[in-house]
Amino acid sequence: MIDSKLILNNKKHIQTELAKKGYDIEYIDAIEQVMLEIRKQKTHINALNKKRNEISSDKRIDPIEKRKLRKHITHCEKDLKALEKYTQKLLHNVPNLPDPNAPIGHGESDNVIIDKSEDHYICAAENPLPHWEISDKLNIWDPQAAGTISGSGFCMLKGKGAKLLRALINYCFTLNEENYTEILPPHLVTSQSLTHTGHLPEFYDEQYQCKADDLWLIPTAEVPLTAAFANTTFPIGSLPERRIGYSISFRRETGASGRDTRGLQRLHEFHKVEVLKITEPEMLDAELSAMCEDCLKIIKKLKLQYRVIDLCTGEMGHKYARCYDIEVYAPGIQKWLEVSSVGHFSDYQARRANIRYLDKNGKIKFAYTMNGSAMATPRVWLAIIETYQQPDGTIKVPDELVPFMGCTFID
Repeated sequence: MIDSKLILNNKKHIQTELAKKGYDIEYIDAIEQVMLEIRKQKTHINALNKKRNEISSDKRIDPIEKRKLRKHITHCEKDLKALEKYTQKLLHNVPNLPDPNAPIGHGESDNVIIDKSEDHYICAAENPLPHWEISDKLNIWDPQAAGTISGSGFCMLKGKGAKLLRALINYCFTLNEENYTEILPPHLVTSQSLTHTGHLPEFYDEQYQCKADDLWLIPTAEVPLTAAFANTTFPIGSLPERRIGYSISFRRETGASGRDTRGLQRLHEFHKVEVLKITEPEMLDAELSAMCEDCLKIIKKLKLQYRVIDLCTGEMGHKYARCYDIEVYAPGIQKWLEVSSVGHFSDYQARRANIRYLDKNGKIKFAYTMNGSAMATPRVWLAIIETYQQPDGTIKVPDELVPFMGCTFID
């Protein structure tokens, strides 16, 4: 969450910045009033405590009056705690402030393409089929079985189709093993963990919840990778922390009905590899740039057509300060598909999770967090299936994946 002190000390600036994200700035006025009431209540309690101390040893004051004063102070302190808790709830609904360098805008037309492939792999098939058609022909998936087992929005890969997904995950770890510590995180997390990363309360309706246990299926490995450092203070000189984690991710996709739902474009359950960094603010630019390249390099090596988009303030989402989308082109369905969002959250997540560090002078400060998808398998999988189609109906395995697949064609 944002620093609450900024609302009292520089409200107009906060409202100006949040307006760039399309946020209702009148909400900040409401938070300010609650915070002013908290300040007033604290002043009142301090005065009451001062009075209590002054009369505590005065035998001329009736003991009954002293007890009344203590009860009144207790009542006021209870009201103060309730107000502070309410303020935290309000602050959890406030988006992060955008990075000063992020493009300003409120629609896709305001996004900026900052990089794109030039010498990309040209599909050998003259009229490439959509991935669901060629997958049927090659018998590398079983959507009917998935539907029988779980309903719509799920997929079952089989044979070389399943092997291709596993190859993508293994290849991703091989490319990044020197720069990140590998983690296999839990797939169920608490409400608090989702709140730490900003997935609650903003995306409450998008999560799968196990209500009896206050546990949720993770929407991304970002959640457990980040929450693992809750209430941590990093020693001097120990940052950056870099981690990479594989997980199955679960999303209800409540707003996606009828949109891009055929095939593997949009699923409720999918395999993904996520990278996370915790840094000092001074490291931000260098570490974010390196993370973008880490997430893009596998797409480059697989020779898929790609583009990198610098999202404008109104498109980047609630928790981001800066966000880049990496998209690949799927020639069978003739669409650009997002395969990775790489971005930083400034100290927004760190304040929620209390992730701090000691600077070189020994002062405690909130850290910066960033994350990105190093491998979102469904869309990369389908892009390979569509891009590497051959005139005879087979799929050529990308050269980089041959050692992991043990074959050169899917037929």
